[in-house]
Amino acid sequence: MRFKRPGVRYAQSPQPVTPYQAAGQVWDERIGSARVQARNWRWMAFGCLGLALLMGGGLLWRASRATVTPYVVEVDASGQIRAVGEAATPYRPTDAQIAHHLARFITLVRSLSIDPVVVRQNWLDAYDYTTDRGAASLNGYARVNDPFSRVGKESVTVQINSVVRATEQSFNVRWTEQRFVNGAAAGMERWTASVTVVLQTPRPSTTRPPVAVC
Repeated sequence: MRFKRPGVRYAQSPQPVTPYQAAGQVWDERIGSARVQARNWRWMAFGCLGLALLMGGGLLWRASRATVTPYVVEVDASGQIRAVGEAATPYRPTDAQIAHHLARFITLVRSLSIDPVVVRQNWLDAYDYTTDRGAASLNGYARVNDPFSRVGKESVTVQINSVVRATEQSFNVRWTEQRFVNGAAAGMERWTASVTVVLQTPRPSTTRPPVAVC
């Protein structure tokens, strides 16, 4: 005796016959749709999580390879920017920049104000332009030519005429000094000096210039 297996179609649900079957089919479809949506949202959440991890790893890798590039900004006397460029390593100032600092140094040392406070500040600023050896030489010069002994009696103005490179480490400076006594001109002198310079790297905590007088 043979039993025939009833055929069941899985591709399509049978049409409901009773209201109970219709309600059950609607409920099954609703539950199935919710499950499909939940699965899709889970996959989307996993995808977003993976993308976030990938982006976070990329940012960390980029941050670990970040480099800082210093730039040199050249400004004029009025504070306007003249030139901007990536700082070379090591940075070497131009002859014009060195000449500016040397002219400033000569003016600080050789000029004489009638105000002792100004004279003192000028000399303190002048020491910022010297090495230890240059500071010792400046001390010896101040002992022989004490500027404070002349304060209130006379004044001296300095006019820089030229600053020209002489050798690899020295410059020739020419300037004119105008001397005044009691507000009246008392004479004019022309001076020449040979100044030896060295380049030094300024520390971040100091405002000392990169050019030092030996």
